[in-house]
Amino acid sequence: MKILFVHQGLQSFVQKDLEILCSAHEVREVCFKSLRNVPTMYEGVAWSDLTFSWFGKIHAFFAVLFSKMLVKKAVIVAGGDDVAYEPEFGYGLFSYWWKKWCPLFVFRYADLIPSVSKFNRRETIENAKADPTKVKWLYHGFDPCKFQLIPNVHKEKLVITVGGVDRERLNRKGYVTFVRSATFLPDTQFVVIGAWHDDAIDYLLGIAPTNVKFIGQVTDIDLLRWFSRAKVYVQASLHEAFGCSLAEAMLCECVPVVSRRAALPEVVGDCGFYVDDLAPAAVALRIREALGSADELGKKARERIKTLFPLEKRKMDLLQAIDSLKD
Repeated sequence: MKILFVHQGLQSFVQKDLEILCSAHEVREVCFKSLRNVPTMYEGVAWSDLTFSWFGKIHAFFAVLFSKMLVKKAVIVAGGDDVAYEPEFGYGLFSYWWKKWCPLFVFRYADLIPSVSKFNRRETIENAKADPTKVKWLYHGFDPCKFQLIPNVHKEKLVITVGGVDRERLNRKGYVTFVRSATFLPDTQFVVIGAWHDDAIDYLLGIAPTNVKFIGQVTDIDLLRWFSRAKVYVQASLHEAFGCSLAEAMLCECVPVVSRRAALPEVVGDCGFYVDDLAPAAVALRIREALGSADELGKKARERIKTLFPLEKRKMDLLQAIDSLKD
């Protein structure tokens, strides 16, 4: 098939799907940055048999609109704030009446909607009013050969969390809770890894005790080294459609400490520690327990991700889903 792959940025999980589709089909790629890309989008849809878009946002609107006009198939991956409704902390397009028109249109007229978790599938059906028969849950996939312990790098009394830092994510991703929990474990090193997008980093620096470091963006090999050194990975998020960094850390035998929110229990299962009360003291207590169980649970965490979320399964399931749209 000829596939037009539409996106707004090649995050690692988007890049994976692009590579999967390129392995079996003829693919053209459009990175949608502004309305100036609309003519290119139309030309690409006219050329293609099918459009494939990550997230139900404005780029997907044009992909679906032109697909319907030109009688082509449209696939939209639901993967995050495009189907979320979290008015309590202002997250998700469905938390704002002037934004939800786009995903409502996109997911109504898409022919296939892969979702990245069971939780994400429920959000897509309940919030975006998508036809349940079109919404197929296809978990993210991970390469255990890429994410594994680096030889001769040993586990330390180190606790990490990974993700971009900005104002919107301070509480949603649990960064404030993570930093404040370090106060209760002064003999343990805490590290926040991820790019700084605005002045939110200044707030975190202002509340951080001396045992917290902020690394900023790192290379893939440096991230793998941090995963290999850390005993515990924390994801104290209020909302996660899946949790890719969490899964990568688990492959590197980090014991997860997570909130019991959204899709996180689907990823962690019985291989980590849950925090129902996101008060920093409660999170610190779970981190202490996780540090004491790192050797045993770390290996179990790796096996869970290897077994349930292999990249080859994502590839097989995604290609089968695409083939099901052939006339």
